[in-house]
Amino acid sequence: MASRIRVVEPGLVYSATQRCNDRRFLFRPDHNPANPLLHIDCPSEALDSASPVIPVPSTINVIGASAARSLALHPLNLHWLEGNVNHLHDGFSTTPEQIGNVAPFFRDFLSNVARGINRILERTNHVFGGRYHMEPCLDLPSAEQQLVYALTNAVKDGLVERVSESPFFSTYRHLAFGEPLAFWRIDWDAYWRAGGPRKKSHKPKDYLRWDTLELTPLPGWENLTISQRQTRVRRLVRDVEEEVADRRRAEGCIAVGVPRLYALSPFERPKRPPDDDPQPLCHASDAESRREFKRQWREIMAEYRKASIDYRAGYHEREFPEGTYRPPIVTIYTSSRL
Repeated sequence: MASRIRVVEPGLVYSATQRCNDRRFLFRPDHNPANPLLHIDCPSEALDSASPVIPVPSTINVIGASAARSLALHPLNLHWLEGNVNHLHDGFSTTPEQIGNVAPFFRDFLSNVARGINRILERTNHVFGGRYHMEPCLDLPSAEQQLVYALTNAVKDGLVERVSESPFFSTYRHLAFGEPLAFWRIDWDAYWRAGGPRKKSHKPKDYLRWDTLELTPLPGWENLTISQRQTRVRRLVRDVEEEVADRRRAEGCIAVGVPRLYALSPFERPKRPPDDDPQPLCHASDAESRREFKRQWREIMAEYRKASIDYRAGYHEREFPEGTYRPPIVTIYTSSRL
């Protein structure tokens, strides 16, 4: 049994992180900066019906289209999604009816990202080094703190001076200015159902589809107007940018900068990878809330251990604590034939 089980409680915001395999730089920027809204990294003639060219997605388009498609199939409340050179940050919450969608959403999202990245880089390997990590935010201040942490991650890591300069996947401009999050994909299922390459009258680009990634305001922001939410995001981000800029000036440091980020090889490894910080149990704005959550967590873990023992012993109707996920049933077939 995993040391950290997943527990999802409706209404709570969860901060999640997915890291690349071996800390490789797989999410390097490769999109077309001249056309950031459409996120198309291909010649304009690729969309011409007479052109045989198949559009080539960028890593930004792969991440955005994968998230939009997975969200349509497995709805939940996605609050933010941010990229860095070797990891992704996202925040989500659920309604009681959406609890069962969390695992399928991340399964499809990460699987589609991995396959898309491997196609772009012409490689075959794991993209993500392990399962995603998630921690609950117990109140609005901690949820806001995690939102700002994700948005300003590239700034605090010394990659860019301002969030608006980040060349990686980011929902900042949508949250701060209302810019749409539109991404394209090839509907390969429809292409193959129509005959695939055997039918010469159509091409993969004929099955290009546009998806819009829909974000949901943080719980507690629903009563704010769109303008008020955008202003709050810009102010929170600006405060962090100014704090980091002051620290850099005091230390005599500068950011890496966009040109050097574009020069990164997707297979390059950091010379001195930073040590992983211990995964927190939760995020809260006061110590009392953290202590109470820790007490409840121990109770859930104790009940989950009992349920898991019974379940693995063959009692498959055993009830698990609400919001947790039971292990999958694996049927093993044996044969007497050698």
